[in-house]
Amino acid sequence: MGNAKLEWTPKGVSRQSYTLPVNFSWDYQELSQDETERERALDGTLRSYSRGLKQRWLLKFQYISPAQKDQLTIIKQAQTDIDFFRDAGGAKTFTGVWTNDLDFREVTPGAWSGTIVLEEI
Repeated sequence: MGNAKLEWTPKGVSRQSYTLPVNFSWDYQELSQDETERERALDGTLRSYSRGLKQRWLLKFQYISPAQKDQLTIIKQAQTDIDFFRDAGGAKTFTGVWTNDLDFREVTPGAWSGTIVLEEI
């Protein structure tokens, strides 16, 4: 499997892409959220409103370069939908939104760690 790729379109700018220089597959989780609403009526019957399952990816980055951290910061600051490609040369995996705060921190001089949570829209 090749490296992952992110594509996005910042407001007022043409479409941009960034291929992650390190293969993230060692540090990711693929989850599906059950967004079905369930509640009990007064008589005790269960009401369920079904919604489709959506993907949620947790990408963990450890000891990345300042250049990669800066590029990921630019993507976060764009505040736009992100097309996620699990393999840069393959088909789009899904379109999502970066939902967690920018949490990259310097763990040793010149090395950064943090996470990206992408949730399918």
